[in-house]
Amino acid sequence: MKKIILSAIIAASAMTANAQAWIGGELGFNSTTYKGGSNKETLSNVTISPEIGYNLDENWAVAAKLEYSHLEDGGTANAVGIKPYVRYTFAKTGNLSFFIDGGLSWTSTHYKGEDKNANTYGIGFNPGLAYAISKKVSLVAHIGDFSYNHYKFYDTKIDGFNLGLDNSISFGAYVAF
Repeated sequence: MKKIILSAIIAASAMTANAQAWIGGELGFNSTTYKGGSNKETLSNVTISPEIGYNLDENWAVAAKLEYSHLEDGGTANAVGIKPYVRYTFAKTGNLSFFIDGGLSWTSTHYKGEDKNANTYGIGFNPGLAYAISKKVSLVAHIGDFSYNHYKFYDTKIDGFNLGLDNSISFGAYVAF
């Protein structure tokens, strides 16, 4: 039994010796225009997402984002949310690496003039790339969103799938410590 416990301690120490924690965040912008006959409406969304993460090894990391979004589509709404995720880095070439984030999300949205908040729960994947400008600093971009979301507001329930690269991009930076 002592050998098993000692082996587990040594394995955990080896994993944490190579691991790095990081903090950072992203700024995102999304704009979609809907056209129907003579009507045209634009939905705009600006998001600020601070995050913290931990590299388990060269390919795997765990992290969590806090999000604040301001939405406009003729009305105004503000949203807050949390998104824990796992990152898998599948390719590296020089200072450039390609990854995919997979995780869960919860968002609460308050619409101006409403008494109740809308809640959205989701699961999704976001492809991205990171460019290391030094050993401690990386620039990051997420391009696209592959997700399922469940939205509930009063009696309205909406289930949606998103599979797109055309209308969602965000940029950020990470600092490792």
